Amino acid sequence: MNTLLKAYLHKRTSLDSESIDIICSYFKLYKTKRNEVLCNIGQVCKKLYFINKGSLRQYEIDKKGNEITGKFTLENELATVLPSFINKEQSTTCLTTIEPSELLVIYRDDLFELTSNYPEFALVYYQFIEQSFIQAQKRVYSMLGMAGIEKLQWVMKYKPKFMSRISSKTIASYLGMTNSTLSKLRAQL
Repeated sequence: MNTLLKAYLHKRTSLDSESIDIICSYFKLYKTKRNEVLCNIGQVCKKLYFINKGSLRQYEIDKKGNEITGKFTLENELATVLPSFINKEQSTTCLTTIEPSELLVIYRDDLFELTSNYPEFALVYYQFIEQSFIQAQKRVYSMLGMAGIEKLQWVMKYKPKFMSRISSKTIASYLGMTNSTLSKLRAQL
């Protein structure tokens, strides 16, 4: 159950196996169905997820009722709704599963207890926050001013797993276009 998480922690820390076992014991297995809501708009996100198997999507809904995907998370990665999780405030985005998933879940209070007791584990959490920020910045600034075909090529180059695992409609919302526009662009490649 915790094999991937243990490998994840061994790779990012020099913690001994006993410490990693203690940390992993705080994570609880949670199996989900496809499209299961993990944090809804208006809820406070109190959980951090490690993805053993499956994928997650974070999105918001604009004033016209359109879903705008901000982030996908796949296996061997951490996920949460960071602004809500950090500030303990209502989420403006929704976090859902894309496919049936196997997640390891830790509650916010437990996470911060562990980060106090294991400073190296705290670094893993801080690296997660930093990488989330960097990925968001790269995505935003990489796509500003890009034509639709360039956006599609960017995803194909930097996020190729998305194209094979995530629906066209959801990819289109990530790229800021309609599904029909995405289909036309794919035909041009």
